[in-house]
Amino acid sequence: MPGAACAWVDTADRRGAACPYADQARTSVPVTSPGVAAGQTGGAAQVTAEQFRLLVEGVKDYAIFLLDPEGRVASWNAGAERIKGYRAAEILGQHYGRFFEPHDAAAGKPARALARAAREGRYAGRGWRVRKDGSRFYAHVTINALFDETGQLKGFAKITRDVTAEQEAERTLREREHQLVEAQAVAQMGSFEWDLTTDQVACSAELHRIYGLDPDTFAGTFAAFLRPVHPDDRAVVANAIRRAGREGTPFRMQVRIVRPDGDLRLLSSWGDVVRDERGQPSRVLGVCQDVTASLQREEQLAEARAQAELSRRLQNGLLPSLSLRDPALLLRTRYRAGQERALLGADFFDALELSDGSVALLIGDVAGHGPDEAAVGVALRAAWRALVLAGHDPGDLLDGLDKVLVHDRPSEEMFTTVCCAWISPDRGRVTVALAGHPPPLLVRAGAVQAVDVPGGPALGVLDDGYPWEAGVLEVGDAWTLLCYTDGLIEGRLAPGAVERFGIEELVEAVRGQLAVAAGLDGLLDGLLGVVQAANGADLSDDVAILCVSHPEPGR
Repeated sequence: MPGAACAWVDTADRRGAACPYADQARTSVPVTSPGVAAGQTGGAAQVTAEQFRLLVEGVKDYAIFLLDPEGRVASWNAGAERIKGYRAAEILGQHYGRFFEPHDAAAGKPARALARAAREGRYAGRGWRVRKDGSRFYAHVTINALFDETGQLKGFAKITRDVTAEQEAERTLREREHQLVEAQAVAQMGSFEWDLTTDQVACSAELHRIYGLDPDTFAGTFAAFLRPVHPDDRAVVANAIRRAGREGTPFRMQVRIVRPDGDLRLLSSWGDVVRDERGQPSRVLGVCQDVTASLQREEQLAEARAQAELSRRLQNGLLPSLSLRDPALLLRTRYRAGQERALLGADFFDALELSDGSVALLIGDVAGHGPDEAAVGVALRAAWRALVLAGHDPGDLLDGLDKVLVHDRPSEEMFTTVCCAWISPDRGRVTVALAGHPPPLLVRAGAVQAVDVPGGPALGVLDDGYPWEAGVLEVGDAWTLLCYTDGLIEGRLAPGAVERFGIEELVEAVRGQLAVAAGLDGLLDGLLGVVQAANGADLSDDVAILCVSHPEPGR
């Protein structure tokens, strides 16, 4: 062997154990010393069999041993004992197949490995192996066939290395790479690396997906990387990344790209520079995150917030916080949104104390939900205040509201029901006018009844108006007037029932609450609970309640 000195290793068992083929294998392992010419002699140049034996036996990180032609163990070193757990006396003469897992041994893998080594001169592979105590380790195995001068197979030299830690590290690395790919897909974030020396750009799978490009056809140059960038942004993007590579500074920007299908996407991109051992910029690393959807969500959220603020203002215009200066009158209101609470309701109420001591009340319901309906409700409430303060009688007032509705409504199909009431200065008389609205309930001396007053059509129904009339109630000293919108009586009579709750059932519910409720607030909250429980779920329509009570003195 040119350029190397050779030694022949004596494979006889040095520990005294019988080696089944020691005589045949004594001169079968050539060992070379690099840099020493073949045939060169001298103490410093010659590698003796004894030196090689000491070298092999002293190695502890590798299992180095010999096999006879049939695969039986013929030698053993300290590394083999450490890795596999067998002492030399326990394993010499045993077939090396016991190192394999049972199913691999049964499948003939040990024999196939030796056959390949004998045929090709060498076999290398990886796989799980079994120690003496039954534990497993992942091994890198090399088997070299050993032949004598005549070409006859004399055995095998086998080297085994425990690479379990490396295999586990590789598995962990693969898992993390897979997790990175998944995380990039979830975050819609891809990465790229631009080699400043070769001008080659490597992109992650997610970045290819974001760009809408086929990885197999991507040219891999910086120019090809810039091609999907929107033409109006391309020069700015190129200059920013080139400046980062030239000056070694980080970059951050927003980028528009155009996919092959014409889809426009907005990316947020940032990155930094990696320097070489001389401190010079060598690579630009960057990430690109598709923020198109998040930007759209932000715009939608901003629009929703603006709509919510508009709805809040409109709702405040429909349902103001009310109070009366007269301590002899108790005023309470309630409002509960229906199942379509995402839509702006159009129920409204109001109350005014007039200069003569009388109190005017209003409750109404614009058909439908949404900002248009709410805006009409606000306009009607404002018009009602103006008409009341101007001293119009009930008929003229309802006629005026009808004209306002017809003027302000966005469609001819929109109508409104209203209930107007006036409480006399002495609190003993209540005047009620109805336009398509359910009648209030009057509670007096423990009795509950729907007031019997003239009614007329809802506002906006008739083209030529209508001569609405009012009814006057002599209520006495102690009474409660409960005004409400139709959402309170249009729920189901019982869960799953077809029948509606209705006015008669509402009268009974109020009568029942009078016996158990504490005060006016308890009455209203209990009534809402009864109606909702009967419906079996949230009421489908909004409910507004305006309740005024003139209790007996001292109560």
